[in-house]
Amino acid sequence: MMISQKMLMGLLFSSVLLAGCGDDDSDTQRSVTQPSVPKTDHQGRLVIANADTERPLLSIYDLNDKKNINTIALTTAPATIYSSPQSRFAVLLSRNEGVVQFADSGIFLKDNQLQINTPNLLTYQFKGAKPTHFRSFNGQAAIFYDGNDTETSKFDYFNDLAIEKQSIATQQLPVKHHGVAEPRGNYVLSTYLPKDSNLLSMVKSYELHGDHFHEEQTLLNPCDKLHGAGSIANYTAFGCLDGVLVVEQKGNTFTDKKIPIDQRITTIVGHEKLNQLVGFATGTGDMFIIDPKNLNAMNFDWAKGATQSDGVTPVKRLQHVMNAVGKYFVILDSVGTLHIIDTTHWSVVGKLNVIENPVATELAKSRLVVNAASESIFINDTKAKKILEIDLKTPKIVQSIQLTDVPNAFTWVGNPSR
Repeated sequence: MMISQKMLMGLLFSSVLLAGCGDDDSDTQRSVTQPSVPKTDHQGRLVIANADTERPLLSIYDLNDKKNINTIALTTAPATIYSSPQSRFAVLLSRNEGVVQFADSGIFLKDNQLQINTPNLLTYQFKGAKPTHFRSFNGQAAIFYDGNDTETSKFDYFNDLAIEKQSIATQQLPVKHHGVAEPRGNYVLSTYLPKDSNLLSMVKSYELHGDHFHEEQTLLNPCDKLHGAGSIANYTAFGCLDGVLVVEQKGNTFTDKKIPIDQRITTIVGHEKLNQLVGFATGTGDMFIIDPKNLNAMNFDWAKGATQSDGVTPVKRLQHVMNAVGKYFVILDSVGTLHIIDTTHWSVVGKLNVIENPVATELAKSRLVVNAASESIFINDTKAKKILEIDLKTPKIVQSIQLTDVPNAFTWVGNPSR
């Protein structure tokens, strides 16, 4: 049995090149290199969870048909939803219940032909204590489980084929901690808390071996109060109390260095097509452009003096996302405005007010979601029970989807056109 598992996992991950957190509580970023596939006119589907914890429902909205095509009753309401590395599945994380579920979009390639089938909820699930951080990069994903008093932390490592075959790789860690695991080809960089420590400051590399991992390296530099991770082609960065820990990958070797910043960095964002990463500081909310090759970080003023309704208080970042091709980095602020940043030369190139008459408690529930079939993004307006599609180049709202339930969490699924 072990031989067959190893052969299967080798099939799952052999095509990956060895090249390779959203808000401060859970990562919402995904950056994926897709295989070359025929383009399709199908726009994909939205998988939407309502806000009713007593009657949790999952709705699948078809963007071609412009209607809801399936509604599925759930036993638990997901706190967050992501799209899988190749975008066929929606990944539903129920942190408190310790369950990860999968909704099959019904859209996938078979023998290089696009299949359009009825969506459904899989019976296959991941389980573990407090699944929290989801990271997706270069065609692979990792979910980090924080653990609890009876279960230690762990991470699960997978792609779409692993979900379909119901065979994944898992690594158990010594003790529980709020951490993150960053997928990089046949390796994972994961936080590591020793049994005799209460301060998270360590990163280790793990190499894939069938359905499990072997510990390889312990990185040299400490990263006290580590939180958040992101990757570009040859580098991964982790947020630290005193800046950023930068890890360079050369084949099976990882080399780490520190970029000092006089603030705690807790959120890192990357994209495989970029040479820099984005970091956000806790407290001030300052944004930094991180250059891992030259080991420097530049403070970037994304708000440009924008204020709250009182005309004095600066706006705050609520959400952010990198669009599918890495051309635009978008920030949702605390008055319902999108700030659109061109990553080619790191400049604010547009602003768009997307939430009318925002209520702070409702605006805080809005999420930004990538449309991998185009260069647009989506945002949910929970107060109006809508999901809006935003063309970033224009910029303008190109579609408004009216729903009957509050769209609490959602993601895009389908066939990426890149």
